Amino acid sequence: MKTLLNELRLIEHYLLSDDKDGESFLLEAKMILQPELKEQVYWQQKTYQVVRDYGRKQLKNEINNIHETLFNTEAHQSFRQKVMHLFGK
Repeated sequence: MKTLLNELRLIEHYLLSDDKDGESFLLEAKMILQPELKEQVYWQQKTYQVVRDYGRKQLKNEINNIHETLFNTEAHQSFRQKVMHLFGK
């Protein structure tokens, strides 16, 4: 179990770190020697991508909801008019 946690820590460091250091080069060497480790890195990277894309989609939905609330409800009519006045010319 401890080995799996250490590998996961190395993979996360490798994928999330901007700079390459000794641990990153060690993991790259291990991936050459252990194809299953390379596959683990691949799937971890894909997981991060899915999570990031989901977060972006959620943020976009929140922004759209705020936009709808501010520009399409009677309660915020004065705000909408001020914004339209600023960018209307």
